[in-house]
Amino acid sequence: MIHKASSSIRRMAALALLLLLARAVFTSQTAAQEGSPPQLTVLAPAVHIRSGPATHYPPFDTLAQGTTVGIIGYNAETGWWQVVSRFGSPGWVSGNAALVAVNEAAVAAYSSPAVPQAVAPAFQPPPAVGIIVFQTASGGPIYAINQDGSNLRYLTTGLDPALSPDGQWVAFTRWDNPQIGALGSLWLINVDGSGERRVMEGVHQPKSPTWSPDGTQVILTMTYGEHLNTVSKCSGERPPRGATDVTVKVEGKDDVVYCYTLLPDPYWGLRRVNVASGQFEDLNYDTHSISPTWDPANPARLVYDGEWGLVSLDLSQGKSLPLTTDVQDRSPVFSPDGSKIAVTYRQDDHWEIHVLNAWCASPAAECAGGRVRLTASSYLTWVQQELNGQMPRSYHNASPAWSPDGSQIAFLTDRTGRWEIWVMDAVCASPGAGCGSNQRPLFPAGTLAGVPLQYHGVDERVLSWR
Repeated sequence: MIHKASSSIRRMAALALLLLLARAVFTSQTAAQEGSPPQLTVLAPAVHIRSGPATHYPPFDTLAQGTTVGIIGYNAETGWWQVVSRFGSPGWVSGNAALVAVNEAAVAAYSSPAVPQAVAPAFQPPPAVGIIVFQTASGGPIYAINQDGSNLRYLTTGLDPALSPDGQWVAFTRWDNPQIGALGSLWLINVDGSGERRVMEGVHQPKSPTWSPDGTQVILTMTYGEHLNTVSKCSGERPPRGATDVTVKVEGKDDVVYCYTLLPDPYWGLRRVNVASGQFEDLNYDTHSISPTWDPANPARLVYDGEWGLVSLDLSQGKSLPLTTDVQDRSPVFSPDGSKIAVTYRQDDHWEIHVLNAWCASPAAECAGGRVRLTASSYLTWVQQELNGQMPRSYHNASPAWSPDGSQIAFLTDRTGRWEIWVMDAVCASPGAGCGSNQRPLFPAGTLAGVPLQYHGVDERVLSWR
């Protein structure tokens, strides 16, 4: 009875909040109508909202015939109007009179020389022409698609596809079976689906290949040993990642003892492979050296996900240093200029995307304060879930991939109820300012119809963009 009453109170509070917001919106709209705000109405059966004021920018939303939206800007050079999409992000609509009609307030507001005309915002630079490869699931089909959503094509099957620096080849791995310690191999295939060949075989559970800046080598992670039995342990050291049933007790005055259980867990190492000859060498690594990413601006530097956070490895000297001390930093990916690293971050019970500086003053400094969280669920999301009778939860955002010019980040999200590929702006004026804005689907609706995506949080790299 108490539970039902509590649930009823929460629902009433949520409903009250939505009514309050609706009243605020209605009041705002009424005031706007009295002032005749600039508006645009769609005349054509449908028009695209694009990320920039021209047709070469990719579309990310559509307005149906008869839809009226407010205008927030105008580009005099191309004659396009800036509006707000249903995702809450700004976008651009053609000003062609056969497609849309604008009211007198819009003409007055944006034709007067005294009023500055809006231009494309700095955080929406023209997208570079590029190709994206993605897997539907670990070991499942791998596809390639043009950045604008055209030419979707099946390539092969495998794990963690990675495009070469010139965008011509895809490196990926395969396992003989899904069991711990299974043998696997490294493969290459052309982006048009031709020329598939095996580079190396007989390696245990290879995954996460990353290319050298010159495209001649690949470094991947692999299992080199494992403990197959459950282990219970008590010590003064902090529990490693993957520990369960953790308890903390104080012995004596200052001695802290951690007790925990380790489930069966493979150990992961690093191997560098020449893609032409298949020759390889095993690198200096930690017990868990996962998800390597090669610095595109420094061929001697590799960053990987280590035991206690991200680790920087000097390939010329074989020496490693801690980069971060947060065990929740997973699957690092360098930006094209090597200045930033995007990670899939374990945020309590879900995944989010963070970006941090590629160099840190010290591990404790967390990259000199350069960490920025790009994704988050809003409070209104939880309210709507509660009203729909659902358990409130934060949606997942994971597996980031940088655009070729570093201005955008593609990622996976389940915010619509299924896994989809979205994109957001990565350019930041300063930490927390303008970062992660303009989040929207990367491809037009229906582009990946019949191609379901999966993400299981096992350090898989679903996307690669060149």
